[in-house]
This record gives sequence, structure tokens and C-alpha cells, in this order.
Amino acid sequence: MVNQEDPRVLRTRQLIIEAFRDLLRRKGFGAITIKDIAQKATINRATFYAHFEDKYALLDEVTEQVFHEMIPEQVANAREFTDEICEQLILQTHRYIVDFYQTCRMDSKPMATLVDEKIKKMLLQTIESIFLKGATHLGVGRNPIKVMAAMTGSAIYSAAHYWLNVEEKDRTDGLVDIVRSYVMNGLGLYRDGGK
Repeated sequence: MVNQEDPRVLRTRQLIIEAFRDLLRRKGFGAITIKDIAQKATINRATFYAHFEDKYALLDEVTEQVFHEMIPEQVANAREFTDEICEQLILQTHRYIVDFYQTCRMDSKPMATLVDEKIKKMLLQTIESIFLKGATHLGVGRNPIKVMAAMTGSAIYSAAHYWLNVEEKDRTDGLVDIVRSYVMNGLGLYRDGGK
């Protein structure tokens, strides 16, 4: 078992991740082999397997790492789900999806499904965390917050994903206007007791 705190282990792990990210830009996921990753990272296959079970585990970690890199600190530390926080989540989710679908050559349905599910899960966790921090003044229980976070995350993710196929997909102002209004009005109705 490798010591995850050892600087050499961390450096090797990062080399593997960087090699994989580079290969994703140049090759389709299905075409990437462990041998390709190991050669690009200048390690042997055994070293790869000491860090990751397979390329799917590596994909999972890369997906999470990139997501956390893209979420602004202001969103990660938000204590309330405001219009501005909602807008940033919409834009970051759209940017993330575009990056994975266009830059990383999403060439296989299984890979796309794995990445989509991971993004949805991380978005949901981010939103739920913000809602839970703000729940004290709302007087809302944990289960309703989980449901609201799931609906909010689904609305943001689905709209951002759909926007990939819109003619003016680079004009995110339209996306933000539609989704932010939908999400914030829905949350406002819930906070007002459905009035």
C-alpha cells in the first residue's frame, strides 16, 4: 500500500492525472490504454496500478478534480443560495460539460454516462451544502433540503447539457437568464410556503 501523504506518491499521482488529461484531449477514452498512460507519465504499469484500479477509477478522480478546480471559492464557501451563486453554478456547469464533451473527446456512451453521473453528483453535493448552511434561518428540515437540492441540481445540469445542442450555445447569457429565473422563482415559492 502506498503512503498517500508521501510527496513522491503525490507527485507520481499528479503525473498520471496530467498524462491522462493530455491523452483525453488527443485520443478518445476508449482508445487510451494503461500502457499509454504509463508511458506518457514515465512510469511503469505496476506504478499505475498502485495508484488506480483502472482507467475508470482515474476518470472518476479526474472528473472530480476538474470540477473542484472550476468551482469558484465564493461558491464553495457560500452560506446562501443567491442569484449570483446560482448564475456561477450555471456557468461553471455549462463550461465543465462543454470542456468534457468537446475538449476531452467524449467518444463512448459509457464514458459520457460516467462523467454525467459524476458531475450531477458533485453539483448536487455543492448545492446541498449551500442549502444546509442557509437552512438555519429558513426553518426547513434536512429531507426537504435534499429534495430542493436535487431539483435545483437537476434543473441546472439538464439545462446546461441541453444548451450544448442549441444554435447559439456560446451565448450563455440566454442560458443563465432562463435557468436562474426558473430556479430562483421555484425556491422563492418554496420559501414562501407555496403562496
